Amino acid sequence: MFQLENINQSFKGRQILNDLNLSVESGSILAIVGPSGAGKSTLLRLMSGLDQPDSGRFIIDGKPYEPSNREQGAHIGVVFQDFRLFPHLSVLENVTLAPIMVKKQPAKKAKADGAKLLQQLGLSAQATAYPFQLSGGQRQRVAIARALAMQPEILCYDEPTSALDPSLVASVAQLILDLKQQGMTQIVVTHDIRFANQIADQIFELQPNGVQQNDEA
Repeated sequence: MFQLENINQSFKGRQILNDLNLSVESGSILAIVGPSGAGKSTLLRLMSGLDQPDSGRFIIDGKPYEPSNREQGAHIGVVFQDFRLFPHLSVLENVTLAPIMVKKQPAKKAKADGAKLLQQLGLSAQATAYPFQLSGGQRQRVAIARALAMQPEILCYDEPTSALDPSLVASVAQLILDLKQQGMTQIVVTHDIRFANQIADQIFELQPNGVQQNDEA
């Protein structure tokens, strides 16, 4: 289980998150929804360690966890809205870079594991392609493969459908549900309520005034 306890965050004197409490069961999908300015992206940045909260704490399986402390391991992976792929690296190189550089995996093992991930996500034929040669949906799957390569316990998505054609939304939903079947805990930040209802076990609603509502999907 992943828990957030009494998380507070302000920006330029404005309270973005106010004593926020949240829990995500292992292997489940949580959707975080709300209008622009409610703090969805802020919350995602805190959970992934890109920013630190003013106060509060994170807990994974009953133990305190500091997302910004990389020595604790990459418990949380993030698929960013703009994918953030390296344009000068091939698909396989994008996927294997972090395991080799951060986890110090031997290149041979990283490449073998990366190839398996690409096969799982239907990207084997694109292994030697570069990001500019891919469709939006393919780039997103590469970003997911790159996050999975670090073997996180929890995978977070920032607006996973916003950059995609409507025809691809169903395939993204199916991919997220497939990962759930494999036991992956997932947190999806989205403005798309219909998409959230389609994939989520639990929906957490943020409002600009700091009010939160936690519902079962």
